Amino acid sequence: MHARRRFLTDTGLGFGSLALAAMLQRDGYGRTLEHTTPDGRPHRTPQITSVIWLFMNGGVSQMESFDPKPMLTKYAGKTIAETPFAEAQNPQKLKLERLVVPDGNGNQRNTLYPLQVGFRRHGQSGIEVSDWFPHTARHVDRLAVVRSMWTTDSNHGAQTQFHSGRHQNDGDFPNLGAWVHYGLGSLNDNLPQYISMGNREYWNKRDGHYLGPAHDAVPLRVDPGNPLDFSRPARQISAES
Repeated sequence: MHARRRFLTDTGLGFGSLALAAMLQRDGYGRTLEHTTPDGRPHRTPQITSVIWLFMNGGVSQMESFDPKPMLTKYAGKTIAETPFAEAQNPQKLKLERLVVPDGNGNQRNTLYPLQVGFRRHGQSGIEVSDWFPHTARHVDRLAVVRSMWTTDSNHGAQTQFHSGRHQNDGDFPNLGAWVHYGLGSLNDNLPQYISMGNREYWNKRDGHYLGPAHDAVPLRVDPGNPLDFSRPARQISAES
């Protein structure tokens, strides 16, 4: 029969081995080649370490930044029906759209409006950048500009939902940050792995949903005096109260 000290020593070494195995598994050294279940570990070795997603609600449009539409200037002053793109307003096609409503911003026009800013090609890539961003244009070869996005909704509210996740009518789905967290994992288990700044509006989704609450965002309020909801009580609590 082992002595009590020997028993505790052997048991401690066993827990150390379990911890080491868990760490190696998490960091990718102990993973098997076959990986099928969504257990929170990346499917592949990540090539990047972090993602900063800056969503400027109410900022300049794509047509004033990185996605010029020269046809708007060419057919300025005309209705869509007077252009080669009249088929876009085919009623049969519009029936297939989710929603077509005015934006409600008081700036509805019956005719096309020309571009209000010039564009120039920059860098070796030749990507067109608005004249409003001369400093950004100097680094254009370090940017990845996506111009293939499209939508089924014509109002701003739906677009803000799509930017952070899915349309609210589609149900509960993980948002963009949750998917990035799921794909990259964490470099530090002692710090929040996914944070979201700003007020939580109906379009600002922060949840991991079916990926699990481990992929939810930690909200940071834009309040220098109290950046974390749980950092201090809203009012001071005294012994008398």
